[in-house]
Amino acid sequence: MIEVIETFAAIISTYQHNVENSPGTKTVVRCQITFIDHSRLVTYESRKDDKFKYGYQWMNPGNETLFRWDNTPHFPEFKTYPFHRHIGPSEIAESFPAVSLADVLQFIADRINATSPQ
Repeated sequence: MIEVIETFAAIISTYQHNVENSPGTKTVVRCQITFIDHSRLVTYESRKDDKFKYGYQWMNPGNETLFRWDNTPHFPEFKTYPFHRHIGPSEIAESFPAVSLADVLQFIADRINATSPQ
């Protein structure tokens, strides 16, 4: 995860990273990233055997959700089930394919770079 984060160093102000290893085979990785525009990304990745759960929540400086991507299985009607994303402070859900942390960071970088003075 750190290698992926460091690839996007140009848009990152700070980050914190924590790895939790449970007895057995479960590993949880959490990260909080603050960007140069003062928005934040809070990440959660959990691996146990062949199961992988994730949540990536990007918030504005006022802690309102901009986007949240996850694979919590609660929208079985979506064709990308269990993968989806939530948009805006009201977190409207929509079908969306699986993403990685690199995908999310690229999405954020594109938006930060588009709004930064040239």
